[in-house]
Amino acid sequence: MNEDLAKMGAARVRLASLHGFDCIIKQPVSAVEFQFYHQVAPEFRAAGIAVPELLSRDAATQTLCLEYIPQSISQHELAERDDILAMIARIHRYPVNQSWSLKHHRWCEDKTLNALELLKLPESAAAIVLDIAKLSACLFNPTMLISGDTNAGNWGIRQKGDAVLFDWERFGTGSPAIDLAPLIKGMGNISDFIHFAERYQDVSPQVISSTLAQEIAICKLWIVTEVIDILHTNHKAELDHYLNWYRSHLPSWLKEVQRFIG
Repeated sequence: MNEDLAKMGAARVRLASLHGFDCIIKQPVSAVEFQFYHQVAPEFRAAGIAVPELLSRDAATQTLCLEYIPQSISQHELAERDDILAMIARIHRYPVNQSWSLKHHRWCEDKTLNALELLKLPESAAAIVLDIAKLSACLFNPTMLISGDTNAGNWGIRQKGDAVLFDWERFGTGSPAIDLAPLIKGMGNISDFIHFAERYQDVSPQVISSTLAQEIAICKLWIVTEVIDILHTNHKAELDHYLNWYRSHLPSWLKEVQRFIG
């Protein structure tokens, strides 16, 4: 039970046993996630936002012992389930408490330049990346709460079938696009961005779907720079796999997105 289950982050995640029951030990967690499970999670559960139960915590070692949810969810199911989209929308509608520890999200120039150095994209593609990065303020100006990391690997399904979101180290504020973009497989395409924005508008009518679709496209590229930075910083073996995939898919995708948001 000592295998590290973490895929990208710096914290070690392992399956353990507590009083004869399986649980997840995560250590050391960020200040944001430690505080989330202590203060925010009880409020979220009461509001119908499913997060794992906190079994114990240790502030000295920044350790969390959490409910183990063994059943994973596929990318396809994640994208198709309306209950998951509705739960994400509940996160966005929940009032911000200024006393909470929240991650400050932004598009960092140094991460972008480092990603471009590692990716070695054609010059024309790299130029589009830099141009799109200049439009990123729309992702971070909104003050609504976001999970910050809704990818399929951060969800589990309880025995009764309800979906649970269990990674909260990127909990902060921003555009709904930050939580919608990971629901789309790969880099997605314009039709995907429009489709998800329109679905989200159904549960959050105040949103302008055409604007949100463009923000999702911008966010997809921001996520590329974040993923490369996390993998590179944490010396993850998967880095080369991601770089090769991005090199194959980004040049044509960038041209398409540039026309869409231009």
